[in-house]
Amino acid sequence: MSFELSKRSLVITLGLALSVAVGGWMYFGEGSSPAPRQAGGPGGRGGPGMVRPVVAVAVEKEVFGDRLEAIGTLFANESVTITAKTQGIIRSLDFEDGQTFKRGDQIAAIDAGEQDAALNLELANLEQQKKSLERTMGLVAEQHVSQSKVDETVALVKKAEASVAAARVRSGDRRIVAPFPGIVGTRRISVGALVSPGAVITTLDDISEVKLDFAIPETFMAALRPGLDIEAMASAYAGETFKGHVIAVDSRVDPVTRSVGVRAVIANEDLRLRPGMLMVVQLIKDQRESLMVPEIAILPENDQMYVFTISPENVVKRLKVVIGRRRAGAVEVVEGLQAGDIVVKEGILDLRDGARVNVVNVNELTQQPAQPSDAVRHPG
Repeated sequence: MSFELSKRSLVITLGLALSVAVGGWMYFGEGSSPAPRQAGGPGGRGGPGMVRPVVAVAVEKEVFGDRLEAIGTLFANESVTITAKTQGIIRSLDFEDGQTFKRGDQIAAIDAGEQDAALNLELANLEQQKKSLERTMGLVAEQHVSQSKVDETVALVKKAEASVAAARVRSGDRRIVAPFPGIVGTRRISVGALVSPGAVITTLDDISEVKLDFAIPETFMAALRPGLDIEAMASAYAGETFKGHVIAVDSRVDPVTRSVGVRAVIANEDLRLRPGMLMVVQLIKDQRESLMVPEIAILPENDQMYVFTISPENVVKRLKVVIGRRRAGAVEVVEGLQAGDIVVKEGILDLRDGARVNVVNVNELTQQPAQPSDAVRHPG
């Protein structure tokens, strides 16, 4: 029985070996493709002659600048609280909440019946004094009146003109107009209300452009000057950047915070930015055109920096580069590269000079738009 079991085991073992041999022939035999080999290259893993997949990027010139980051608050270009100048009853409110006004447009009116009547009385008196002056001047030619009478009549005309001007001002104080173009706020009073001088009717803001006030530590004062570009972001418009420029730097440094105030303006034609909004502002200085590469494309070695460039024949070459400032995810290359060079972005681990590579994103290299690049510094 033992001999029968050994014989059966031998048959099973031979059958299994035959199955493995047939399967290997079907996989590696004629007419079949060889199994994929590990990426590598000269000096790389996978043996000589292997093609290694990499992700590449084209080196392009981009606008690069140092940035100082701060927090700022928006203010209207012009802002005023519309109030009553005199006591009286509101006769009309000529606006809707949020309405746009031009300079000189009437916003509200206070009843001016008494003032209008007083103005008409002064106008009538002026007309009478002018006629009296004409008669007096006619008698002067005939030498029937003295010069003193003429002077007295002229003085009466001037007095009447002054009275008319004063009456017009009192009447005009009852008409409230926009001192500059802007948008009114909400109504604070109703028609028929009795108002006193200083009573708030509404607000008026010119936000066609807005002012952004922020503070920078005094250690950065040497870099501050009117005309510097700024970029600002608001939480209300996530991912959107608003551009402006510095118009003024405060003449004093705050002795408590040791910071200096800076004011910039931002165009706001669509009126989306409103006074009081909090914005993260980046002050851009020392702008220049620079070559930028992804930070992961840089290979540090013994205090030196290298990148791998790719030739048209898909052969890599290791080049020494000199880098400058950094920003999130990218670095400025000062020496060693030229615009248009193709560098390895991903897959540089164990990559060696002369290795052959397969650029897996070759279709993207001609479609890469230049992105603004800036080194960001957070003062404080």
